[in-house]
Amino acid sequence: MLVLTTINAQSPRQDRFASLELTEEQQAEITALRAEHYKAITPLKNKMAELKAHERTLLSEENVDMTAVNKTIDEQSELSNSIRKLQVKQQVAVKGLLSDEQVMKLEQRRQFAKRNAKHGKGGRGGFHGGAGMGRGYKGI
Repeated sequence: MLVLTTINAQSPRQDRFASLELTEEQQAEITALRAEHYKAITPLKNKMAELKAHERTLLSEENVDMTAVNKTIDEQSELSNSIRKLQVKQQVAVKGLLSDEQVMKLEQRRQFAKRNAKHGKGGRGGFHGGAGMGRGYKGI
């Protein structure tokens, strides 16, 4: 029972690497990469949240300043690109630490997760409980 509790207590990220049978050295290097990534990406995500809030504020005004709205949207796009580039850099760095067999297992798991998400089995996407559910109409 204790083993099951330990397994269930693992985060999805830990689960992702659990079946890859990482060496202690790989685990330490991946942990260091994740910490570095977290430090780099957190301020960008916080800035994105600020920009989205600013956009909502601009859109709630009686006379909407489209120049300001468009500028905010452009800033969000640039920030989104920066975030995505950091994410890809992180994925490449982690892959560089893995053996060919570990990379293959990881890719197979990603494909499986992607397939399940498209069919609504992953808790995200699909018809039931997908992203955006319950958020209402955002138009004016």
